[in-house]
This record gives sequence, C-alpha cells and structure tokens, in this order.
Amino acid sequence: MTSPTAARYPKTIKLKDGSEVLVRLMDQGDQDRLLEFFRGIPEAERVFLREDLTRREAIEARFRALERGRLIALVAEVNERVVGDATLQRRPTHWLQHVAEVHVVVDAARRRMGLAHNLLYELFDLAREGGIEALLAEMMSEQEAAIRLFKRLGFKGEAVFRGLVKDLHGKKHDLVIMTRDLTAKRRFW
Repeated sequence: MTSPTAARYPKTIKLKDGSEVLVRLMDQGDQDRLLEFFRGIPEAERVFLREDLTRREAIEARFRALERGRLIALVAEVNERVVGDATLQRRPTHWLQHVAEVHVVVDAARRRMGLAHNLLYELFDLAREGGIEALLAEMMSEQEAAIRLFKRLGFKGEAVFRGLVKDLHGKKHDLVIMTRDLTAKRRFW
C-alpha cells in the first residue's frame, strides 16, 4: 500500500525564473548524486554544514538514519542532477520525540528562486503527517540569508550560543537556535 507521503512524490516545482525542479523522496540510489552535490558546494560555504558531507561515510550514515526511520529526506533535481537537499531528522530522546531538526541546502545557481522555500513547505507537511509538533533549526550566525528565510516562514529565534560551534576548519562561530511550532493554526504559505 502506498503511503500518502509516497503518493505525492515525485512532484514538479516551478521556480521564480520559470524553470522546473523535480522534488522527490531520497532513495538508496541517490548516494553518489548527493556526494557529487555536496562536493560541488564551494568550500567557503561548506564550512556552514554541521558535518562534512563530502565524505562518503557521512552520506552512508545519512542513509542508515533513513533506513531506521530517523530521517525523512527530499532531493530536488534537474536532469537527474541534485540541486537541493532537505531533511527532517527526528530527535532520538523521549523528551524530544515530537521535535524534528530541519536542514536545507540548495545549489548556488538555484538560490533566491524559491527552491529552499518550497522544500521547507514540503518538510512542514511531511513533519505534520509524521506527528511532528515542532521544528528546530540550528545555524551559524553568519548565515544571515538562512536566518531571514526561516524567520519569514514562522521560525523564531530561541537562543544564541556564543562561540559554541566549530566549522570544518576548527574556527569557532556563534550557534543560532530557531524553532517553529507546527501545531499553530496560522499557516505561513
């Protein structure tokens, strides 16, 4: 039997420039394409990723989380090339079982066209379907465009931890924590 989630994908999303992107659930066949996608992100931007997704081991760990049901992941692609990645990661503890952490990464050529926005909308719906009541987003304070996007979508700043996280080069950065209540009646799209 096909789940409502699986039945809705793949789907085509039209971006602001009129181009189309295919959005679908990530599957095991995506490992090499995701590795290529993350390796194509400029190093100056990869420092903002919480883990080094240019390493095959990191991609394989993601797929293990997917198999265990701890991760829901979408890929956006054009001509079978990944141009966006969006994930919901369930929190493993009882206290936070109703919370999922959200991550979105979009190819530089597709930014400011609504792709990240659309991927986040999809994640909101998937989270609600999965019984998630709140979303958590963590980012470095230098990621100003991402912070603005999340605020526009109803996330609120909860905390800033000064110098708490280290990037891939060991440099310290401030960690910004944002949350979004999914039980509220108001929709932001």
